[in-house]
Amino acid sequence: MPVRRPSSAARIRRSDSGRPVLSARAGAALGVLVVLIAILAIPFKEWITQRARISELQSQLDWHDQRVTELTAALQRWEDPAYAEAQARARLHFVKPGEVGYVVIAEEQSSSPETTPTRPMAQAPRGEPWWSAIWTTVRQADSPPKGGVPQAPPEAAPAQSYQQ
Repeated sequence: MPVRRPSSAARIRRSDSGRPVLSARAGAALGVLVVLIAILAIPFKEWITQRARISELQSQLDWHDQRVTELTAALQRWEDPAYAEAQARARLHFVKPGEVGYVVIAEEQSSSPETTPTRPMAQAPRGEPWWSAIWTTVRQADSPPKGGVPQAPPEAAPAQSYQQ
């Protein structure tokens, strides 16, 4: 008697709940992959960190090389007697023997530099310990003077340098 096979419509797949989703080989391969990633993660992180540090140190080295070049050029300029003389005349107002030196002060500048107004030092009450005077000056420094906050003096113009 021939064996009767069910038609394709009659075939229904049943899900076996006891059957694993991954085979043993696939699970082992996945486990090996996870272990390899874990083993290689730390050296890779260190490699990236070291490359960043090397790049930072290289930029510092380049900056220092440039600075050495600038300072060497400045040293060579200072070895020239004409440059040293010009700098002494411009910066220190030196004159040669027999010359008369003049310093012109603009009218808007005052003869004395502008200073911050000072207040008299606080006096500690008689019979009080020495730290009372210190604390009084701290309290006095905390309260600004009546005239407002004093302005900083304007920046001085740089001196004319040689050959510029």
